[in-house]
Amino acid sequence: MQETLRGIVLRTVKYGDHSLIADLFTDSHGRQSLMISTARAKRSVRSVSFWQPLSMVEFSAELRPNAGRLPRPADVRAYYNYMDLPFSPVKSTLALFLSEFLCAALREEKENLPLYYYIESSLQWLDLAESPSSLANFHLAFLMHLSRFLGIYPNLDQPDHYFDLLAGTYLDRQPPHAHFLKQTEARALPVLFRMDYPTMHLFRFSRSERQRILHVLNEYYRLHVPNFPELKSLEVLQELYS
Repeated sequence: MQETLRGIVLRTVKYGDHSLIADLFTDSHGRQSLMISTARAKRSVRSVSFWQPLSMVEFSAELRPNAGRLPRPADVRAYYNYMDLPFSPVKSTLALFLSEFLCAALREEKENLPLYYYIESSLQWLDLAESPSSLANFHLAFLMHLSRFLGIYPNLDQPDHYFDLLAGTYLDRQPPHAHFLKQTEARALPVLFRMDYPTMHLFRFSRSERQRILHVLNEYYRLHVPNFPELKSLEVLQELYS
């Protein structure tokens, strides 16, 4: 039976001469892969643009478990058209990082409507932000709050001398492994995790501080999301704010 879904494109991979495999995070079925025919799309830039990373599309498809083949979408349309994100060097670099990060973090994610709305609203906020220079902390705020929707938000109650990244909680003594923060960084976490999009411009970090925060967040996800890979876009993002 045909269903109507909304999805956010995570990535596309060329398949043969006239097809793409598109990975999406959908509102009602979580992570899904689709087979996209590009034979006729070559004559239409608009139709190809539906499948750019982070595009928001609505489509109909027949999703049958164990069907042995990928579903093909029909009646495809963009339900949100970006106004500024594709044309801003800062925003498009952030989008490159977010698409790769989400592709890794949502590898096995099932239906999660609050998560879908969080990603959707965050991308729209990024697109409509008027001052790209104020977005230096956007990716940090996004990653911190994303952890809540994935069920891996750290326990920041009762700050102590050490924060165990593996256990996601504070300890009064050094844990028996290398994945932890010492007192100065550990005690800064509750304040840091209060940062959100409206307030992130108030958090002033040096280049090295911002890179350190990103490193810690990336390590935290690698510890808590199975098979989380090294991200190729991480270096590009660090260069953006160098």
